Amino acid sequence: MSNRDKYLASLDIGSSKICCIIASKDHHDISKIIGLGYNESKGISNGVISDINAAMSSITTAISEAEKQADFKINKINISASSKVVNTKLFNKKINIVDDRIKQEDIDESLNLVMQEPFFNQKQILHASPVGYTIDGANGIKNPVGMYGSNLEVEFIISTIGVNHYKNYIECVTKCNVDIGQVIFSGLASGIAVLNDNEINLGAVVLEIGATKTSLSIFSKGNFLFSEVINFGGNNITEAIARFFGISFNEAEKIKIMHASAIEHSSDSEISFEVPSINFNNNENFINVSKKDLYEIIKPFVENILKWTQVVIGKSGYEKIISKQLVITGGGAQLDGISIQAKNKLNYNSRIGFPTEFKSNLDGNLDPGYSVALGIIQSIFKVKEHEKRQNVNAHITKTNKFSFVKKWMSEKFF
Repeated sequence: MSNRDKYLASLDIGSSKICCIIASKDHHDISKIIGLGYNESKGISNGVISDINAAMSSITTAISEAEKQADFKINKINISASSKVVNTKLFNKKINIVDDRIKQEDIDESLNLVMQEPFFNQKQILHASPVGYTIDGANGIKNPVGMYGSNLEVEFIISTIGVNHYKNYIECVTKCNVDIGQVIFSGLASGIAVLNDNEINLGAVVLEIGATKTSLSIFSKGNFLFSEVINFGGNNITEAIARFFGISFNEAEKIKIMHASAIEHSSDSEISFEVPSINFNNNENFINVSKKDLYEIIKPFVENILKWTQVVIGKSGYEKIISKQLVITGGGAQLDGISIQAKNKLNYNSRIGFPTEFKSNLDGNLDPGYSVALGIIQSIFKVKEHEKRQNVNAHITKTNKFSFVKKWMSEKFF
């Protein structure tokens, strides 16, 4: 591995923020964050590039800040694709086995047959992984390669993005004078960053609460199985606070971060503070904000997102095969008491998901808002390790469109 190969860069392209991270491996093989760039997101709306020039400006600033901290020039960067524009579905394909003994080529053939379906027209595959096998009617097969059988049925989980959305992502980032490495689904990346081995294998739900969207992803038996997204995020709460009190969005965001809670406290009615009104001028027009009023504003939003979570888990079809474990991440996970409310409302063990496999020389903690960017780094480092051990080539080709995580995901996150 060359010196440059020890460094990786990721870019989380969100609707409220752009985050660029540069990481390296030290001599103990520990991932270390050496550069972090953060900028307000402009030109991106609901996961879609809406103004390419504005988006380029935001991305360039974030990349430059990370490069300056790391004293390292990025040549290639790995980016996220928003849950809002990514579609994740299960597909099944049954094939006849010619030589009785099943080979890897048979699994590849079944995927190629799946991709000939009309659904994949005008779509780019980001991730494809086999998650279940059936041989001659017997299911529960973990690895069919080398086994005897006449018929093989493979179940795939495949994440896709519209070709035009994909092209816009690529165009926008490459115009910032960097090449693209991999494009990774943000729901997959956040799970990689925050789940531990037991959660990945026994089953867990990852709830990523962003600024404008919330995504739910399910992992079990070492596989990424399901994802769904709703147009709701932390900004909805901020806007409600701003409207109720007649204050600016920025002031409302400060209040939410510093004082808001998903849990009602007996002392809330006794706590209040003043903030400038939307018509603030010359130290006049302050608004008195009660913490009890703040809780009453937030309460229905938290209840609705947890109710949505419960409904989506139920309709996913995986509720009975996953442990009752919920990991909350994303910027919205920093709302005080949200994991406690989740536990009370859903009867799930609930915790806040912090990225764990990283060290940092930078000031401050790596909070849940960095989960996607760090998950991208973590996944690619592990794939590189796997390629080095197995001497495999996992890049996408025209004849085999398994994503770069194919080998990794199919072998249960190592």
